[in-house]
Amino acid sequence: MTVAEKRKRELHKIYNIIIDYGLTALEENKWLDLVECGIIDPYTMLKQVNMMKEKKVKSVHQYAFTPCSDGRITTWIPDETKPRGRRNVRASNYDALIDKLYAFYFGTGLQEKQLRFCDIFEEWLVYKGKKKNNTEETIKQNRASYQKYVQGTKIDQMQLNKIKTIDLENWAIDVLINTPMTAKGFNTHKIVVTGTLRYAKRQGVIPDDPWKKEELEYTHLFKSARRKPSADMVFYPDEIEELIEEFDRGYELNGNVANLGLKGNFELGLRIGELCALKWSDINWQNETVFIQRMEDSSGQVVDYVKSDAETGYRELNLSDELIDIFKKIRRSSNILSEYIFLKADGSRADKMVFVHRLEKAEIALGWKDSGNMKRSHCIRRTVASRMNVNGWALDEIRRWLGHTMTSTTLTYIYNPFRESETQKKVKKLSILHTNKNCQQLSTKYDTSISEIKTLEAL
Repeated sequence: MTVAEKRKRELHKIYNIIIDYGLTALEENKWLDLVECGIIDPYTMLKQVNMMKEKKVKSVHQYAFTPCSDGRITTWIPDETKPRGRRNVRASNYDALIDKLYAFYFGTGLQEKQLRFCDIFEEWLVYKGKKKNNTEETIKQNRASYQKYVQGTKIDQMQLNKIKTIDLENWAIDVLINTPMTAKGFNTHKIVVTGTLRYAKRQGVIPDDPWKKEELEYTHLFKSARRKPSADMVFYPDEIEELIEEFDRGYELNGNVANLGLKGNFELGLRIGELCALKWSDINWQNETVFIQRMEDSSGQVVDYVKSDAETGYRELNLSDELIDIFKKIRRSSNILSEYIFLKADGSRADKMVFVHRLEKAEIALGWKDSGNMKRSHCIRRTVASRMNVNGWALDEIRRWLGHTMTSTTLTYIYNPFRESETQKKVKKLSILHTNKNCQQLSTKYDTSISEIKTLEAL
């Protein structure tokens, strides 16, 4: 979107506000002409509106305004349906909260019906965060999606009960034209629209949800997903061998157990957040298994659930002899008593960043940074899935091992775990044009043998 388009949209928004409050009787085109000539200052008029609303709200509102830890501001409004006769409301900033309070106190009795999308978004975000037990990072991402793709658009300023399916279709088309993205990328952002509308319907603000998927036509604008090459997504056998040697060297040098954790993860294939949260009590030495039941969340705290608390995230994995030796080695060498397996030198739990940084340093030591071959910790999970696949594991077995809910997710983890040179050898060795003559000779020999057998039977 160009600067001129952004300004036009902003002025259109201001015009709608000031005309609602009777500060102009001019048609929009004439008003815009006066703005461009410098005769009218739209921001001064907007400030007048805000001052009028603030004055009226403060004349009736009896509760204090309190800043929240996330930067929003909150207060109370009367509500006889609540035990204490009041309910909490909050908004992203002071002016937005004044807008909500003005609508509450000076509506026409249908003030809920006159709520705009922007008036209810923050309320939905709080509701969603509580309902889904969202992390602060998820809430932050949702707010960023709203600010980038919805805030200031036509639907953002429309009264909720006036938003039609065509308005939502136009919004989606504008977003995809200005910012081409895949279906997955768009779905990540559109939740702030679909979720807010569903919430408005459940609250009785609107009778029907205007987001009617079967009527919206925008999917033809999706950018096709590009699958990255295997070289960027998995560790090849020779790379694993180099890393293991570097991990062994690093452990002998400074005793950093992240070296052994990363080495062992080439068999476990855990998320790093799951790996760093492992406890000794998770290991069943008799059955030679480890139970995955907790992780480190985005705030750095260990939580007693795995990946949004999905049932499939909780899983018991069998341990190889090599893994058992690694865990025993960690236990023998540790002189600190702790419930966690992987510890820092000071005895505190080794967090995700300890493993991430150790992998990065190992790759740098091997010269991979200079060659542009740096890979992330999640590549270990893809490597494990890919090696399982070529070794004949059923797709559902791999899914359960990784803790995925859907096999469609697991499929995105499977790549060719061998270098292209190996594939090239197979192509040359198994080429139909190259091997067909041998196959034909075998077929002829087989047919001749069958013919001889039938002749003997006939005799």
